[in-house]
Amino acid sequence: MSQSILVTGATGNIGYYVAKELAENKQHVRVAVRNAENERRTFANLNVEMVEFDFLKPATFTQALDGIHKVFLIRPPQLADPKKDMQPFIDALKKNNIEQIVFVSLMGVEKNPVVPHRKIEGMIREAAIGYTFLRSGFFMQNLNTTHREDIAIRNELFMPVGKAKTSFIDTRDIASVATVCLTEEGHIGNSYTLTGAKALDYDEVAEILTNTLGREIVYNNPGVLKFRRTIIQRGTKKEFANVMTMLYVLTRLGTAEKVTADVANILKREPISFEQYAEDFKEAWKYIVY
Repeated sequence: MSQSILVTGATGNIGYYVAKELAENKQHVRVAVRNAENERRTFANLNVEMVEFDFLKPATFTQALDGIHKVFLIRPPQLADPKKDMQPFIDALKKNNIEQIVFVSLMGVEKNPVVPHRKIEGMIREAAIGYTFLRSGFFMQNLNTTHREDIAIRNELFMPVGKAKTSFIDTRDIASVATVCLTEEGHIGNSYTLTGAKALDYDEVAEILTNTLGREIVYNNPGVLKFRRTIIQRGTKKEFANVMTMLYVLTRLGTAEKVTADVANILKREPISFEQYAEDFKEAWKYIVY
């Protein structure tokens, strides 16, 4: 049966694929965007409805949620204060009797009370809305977005994680899991830890990228303070730099190496490999578009 589903973060690495798969699954999909006119080309080939939406503008909630049954929820990285930035929307979901929230959270969040994702999980539980938490590992796609210039221009991976391993996951797999959770029974009240099929250290990542791109990519392992200082100098806002630094410090301590079978169990196939991801996105590291 078709559901009316609101997809937040619909222009991002996960939300776009969620909207695409849901539309292909014959669901009624409403994508929440900051500026509908600017995004018409983005969704031109998808059978979706667009609505202008902003977490910081409660006046946009009414139209976005009208007739909606379920919500796919992504926290914008720049919103660092969940109580102020996200609570009004959670309250609106409760008021509108939303049946289910599928929220992209963070692997290990249950042991980390500091990160915003943990606080949002708590807010959703307190609202007594049906939920499914997708506790994702490190996105492969961070390398062709956040770290794109490092690879494309400097031919390096620049992260302070030492020899620690990371169970990278392709965001397309997260989207596929979200689609299943939104359209099939049995997922409300569950929390899934989503990872790739194996954990890699950054020397192994550099080797895969070297082989895929045909030029040497080197893993540069800076100290934590040097990493934070450098990315701020390169234009990263301090608040986001602090979050990135914290997450990489945790990775250095081994928190990102866990591998689970949740993706394979839900999708009935193996997760996308890092080699396949690198091949699919190799054009992103061949040039920089300004």
